[in-house]
Amino acid sequence: MKLWQKIFLLTLTLVIIVINASSLALLSNNHRLSIEREQQNALARHNYLDLEIKNNIIYTQLVERKVNLTEDEALQVAIAVLGRQQSDATMGVSLHKQPILVRSVNQASLATTVDLLNEPDFSSVIEELGDKTYLYLVSTVSLADEPYQLITSFDISSTYDLFLVDFNQIRFIGIISALIVSGILLLLARGLLKPLRNLSSTTSLIASGDLDKRATVKGHDEVAEVARSLNTMADSIESNVTALEELAESRRVFISNLAHEMKTPLTSILGFADILRVKRKVSEEERIEYASVIVGETKRLQELSGKLMELLFVGNLQITPQTVEVHEFASELTVILEPIVKSHSLKLKTELPAEATFLRIDKELMKSFVFNLVDNSIKASSPKGTIRLIFELVKSDAHDLGGGEVLATDVGVASSGEEVRGAVGSTGASEPAGSAAREDSTASAAEHELVKLTVVDYGIGIPAEEIALIVEPFYMLNKARTRKHGGAGLGLALCSEIARAHGSELEIKSVQGRGTAVSILLNRENPVGEEPREDTPTQKTPAGEKPRD
Repeated sequence: MKLWQKIFLLTLTLVIIVINASSLALLSNNHRLSIEREQQNALARHNYLDLEIKNNIIYTQLVERKVNLTEDEALQVAIAVLGRQQSDATMGVSLHKQPILVRSVNQASLATTVDLLNEPDFSSVIEELGDKTYLYLVSTVSLADEPYQLITSFDISSTYDLFLVDFNQIRFIGIISALIVSGILLLLARGLLKPLRNLSSTTSLIASGDLDKRATVKGHDEVAEVARSLNTMADSIESNVTALEELAESRRVFISNLAHEMKTPLTSILGFADILRVKRKVSEEERIEYASVIVGETKRLQELSGKLMELLFVGNLQITPQTVEVHEFASELTVILEPIVKSHSLKLKTELPAEATFLRIDKELMKSFVFNLVDNSIKASSPKGTIRLIFELVKSDAHDLGGGEVLATDVGVASSGEEVRGAVGSTGASEPAGSAAREDSTASAAEHELVKLTVVDYGIGIPAEEIALIVEPFYMLNKARTRKHGGAGLGLALCSEIARAHGSELEIKSVQGRGTAVSILLNRENPVGEEPREDTPTQKTPAGEKPRD
């Protein structure tokens, strides 16, 4: 049975019970009052008859000039008075000298009168005889000092007939009222529960997969609260399902790209290895050429495997942060990176703040971060170009670490290699890299709570529409160029995971044909017991030099 049916039947039953009980109580009370009125009227007529007998006896004494009448004389007077009641059919009278009936006029049941002889004065009895109802009263009258019982009866059938008529009317009215109330209750129950039916329908649609469906919220009652909660739950489910679908799609694409990236080197390795196996006569030049291809493709597979392992490792890693001084960290990076950069006919330029600056980072992960960015810059740059590694202090009120706010990073390149001012990226104001630290030469160190690490190159750049895609695993702008340099399209994906592990995000700015700048914001940390120095201007110093006091 549905909820609206239960509510309808229960409410209808209660309403019918209340209406009928109230009507019966009212009717019974009215009937009781009517009986009491009949008893009072009967008692008044009974007393009047008793008084009339006494008055007639006194009148007879006066007429006959007697002090007292004999018993027989008094009895004759009483019988004469009773005889005059013959014409009143609504009243019956009988006179008894216990247990003998002396006189009876219009009395309906003598058996009942005999039963009343032993009752106290003015006792009353109601009795039904056939289709009539009578009220009997008894009292003692004295005739010549002899006790007699006077019994009167009154027809009160009209009172009971009226009660039956009222009862039938109430029953009829109760039936009509029940029908009317049932109709009203049916409309109210279905109307009030309509929002619940809508919620049930919406829930069924959501359960069947229609995650765009939402419940209609009206008012501020409990049903509206349930609807809001359902919508909140649906939003959560939809977002989770969307996230799962995106995750499944990204994994599908990841596996597809992985299979594709592995297919090419494996095909080359298999092909040239098969040539070496099948071909009987192989010149030294051919052997070296085939072996070089096999070695190159094997190295590419090795790098692909290493990048994948590193990406998986970082994605599930709980980082172990440690306090690192920026100048020392930059020196370690320069020692490793400078030979690699020079081997590609490029120049590495490191720019650092003048004052001692400390970071709270996972040192090895951050080295991998910088190595991957520099590696990408090497692949994007032309010989004689410059790669800049910049550590600069930025104001905490101007940037939101990890908030995804797009930062303004500026890169400029002229044909001669000069730095020029020009905005690089999809958003942000124009300003050369490092200018945030030079904006205010009087700014105190206490105001700088973040360190911005940026790797800048002046290479081929990235089209604006592809900036958001290059952090996807295996995404390559120029696949032939990337594969030529042994890349697999995993470097920026790895950098993005490292940034996320540090509570930050990659910020990529680029202008096609002019260069690219990739940045990350990191928390600056003061050494224990050291207060920030005030009024210390932020300047750039070459890598490896100690800051001047």
